[in-house]
Amino acid sequence: MDPSSSDTSASVKIIAFTFLALVISLPLIGYIVLVWLPLRVNAGATRFTGKYGGWHLVHVTGRVLASRRHTQTTTTTEYGGYSGVVGTSTTRTDVYDQLALQLADGRQANVEVVNFNVSAWPGQVVSFWTAHKGHKRFTFAVLNHSTNQQNVNDQQVFRIMLSQPLQIIFVLYLVGLVLPIAFLSVFGGAGVPFLLWLLLLILFVIGQRRVRRKFDKKGIATLWQRSYAEAQPLLNH
Repeated sequence: MDPSSSDTSASVKIIAFTFLALVISLPLIGYIVLVWLPLRVNAGATRFTGKYGGWHLVHVTGRVLASRRHTQTTTTTEYGGYSGVVGTSTTRTDVYDQLALQLADGRQANVEVVNFNVSAWPGQVVSFWTAHKGHKRFTFAVLNHSTNQQNVNDQQVFRIMLSQPLQIIFVLYLVGLVLPIAFLSVFGGAGVPFLLWLLLLILFVIGQRRVRRKFDKKGIATLWQRSYAEAQPLLNH
């Protein structure tokens, strides 16, 4: 048997299996493109732009009159078996921050955020920024004008980039992709399909982190500018 023909056959097989791995990874490539899109807000800080133009922004700026924090623990039990035998139990603890604010015009407003770890005390002037799209609504940034500190919830920002249903589909897709990629890598792909899958996964992680990091620096600066003018009367009072 000609060794060169054997090598050629093996190379062709590797290329073919890698191409097949690339085809079944097209949804992953789509997710990568999605999370690499820049996350920006318009000059008036009323909405996001580009791909995320469906998300609008609302905010409230005021002096903290009072703040209260409490936790709520929820336990969920899944039952299985023929006789309703207990299967697994999961416990989740949510932290609620409730703040009463006095606005510049003298009105009062109440704000509640969940799992945000807000650091705002009575007497300080803060701005709460909320993103909303349809029925989805959540606070993603708190700007403290008294201390010049900002608290940006990266998980909430990621929800703007990739909705929760898409996040769930993405995780399920990745899990389902493991077996075919492993098969292609072991039985003819010489590990190349796995390296391709790993490279794509790294690009996804780098992309979403990079976009969020740039938004923390540039996008949040626009929010500061918009709410700073509203905070001035309260800071000078």
